[in-house]
Amino acid sequence: MISATELEIKLYEAYDASYQVFLQNWQVNRQVALDLMQKHLKPYSPQIAVLSVGAGPGDFDVQVIFTLKQQISKELKLRYVAVEPNHLHRQRYEQKITAPEFADVDWKVHPEKIEEFWTDEKFDIIHYTHSMYHMPGYEKQLVQRAMEMLKDHGFLILTLDTTDAVIYDTIFKYAALTGEGFTEMLQMEKMQTMVDELGLSYEVVNYPEYMDVTLCFQDNSLAGKALMDFFCQADSSQLSDEQRQEMLHVLASHISEQEGRKIVPLPAATMIIPKQIKS
Repeated sequence: MISATELEIKLYEAYDASYQVFLQNWQVNRQVALDLMQKHLKPYSPQIAVLSVGAGPGDFDVQVIFTLKQQISKELKLRYVAVEPNHLHRQRYEQKITAPEFADVDWKVHPEKIEEFWTDEKFDIIHYTHSMYHMPGYEKQLVQRAMEMLKDHGFLILTLDTTDAVIYDTIFKYAALTGEGFTEMLQMEKMQTMVDELGLSYEVVNYPEYMDVTLCFQDNSLAGKALMDFFCQADSSQLSDEQRQEMLHVLASHISEQEGRKIVPLPAATMIIPKQIKS
């Protein structure tokens, strides 16, 4: 019998393999979130503190650190805290963050899930960047907790796909075909409803992103299988040949051909929620 810990490790390893292929084919727009951070950040001595939740392998956090180091004065210390339970993601993250150019950053990577993480530290920026999908049932609680963990001038940033992203169609199709997987998945529109119910003020910026799914249509491609795993958020080898064709049909119905590549839309949005200071 596989223990919960062993099962989680296997799931993390499978997710990491599919996510690496996803990253290589994702036409992602990080600039919107970076611009919002720069616009709303109010640096105060002695340090700027950032909390990254579900930090993944650190690609975005590296960009955040570079951006903030350019914006804040050299007299201010940059404190960067990441929460990432996937052991492979943490290894990749730590390889990036230990680069010489980050020697002056006070950083810490925690292995817990955010639901299990606790600190009395206060932050200028807390961000969930395409990570709150994996915390179902905790979303409102995590937003409220973030408000408590922010400094008075701080803000929370959430980035999620919007309802038009084709990945929701593939995830739900997999569940319909197999009886397994996810029948619901957080979208920015649902997040807005939750934040409205909490009575919090926010700003949302929508923007296009895309994914090259050419690999999914290549027979006997390990990378294509890994990418399809990501679009199913499950093991696509569980699909029969007929079911796999149905999954490919879902992708094909959204494809636009660009220079021989098969591109599908993954529109996203970034929400910024300033600290709500009670009068």
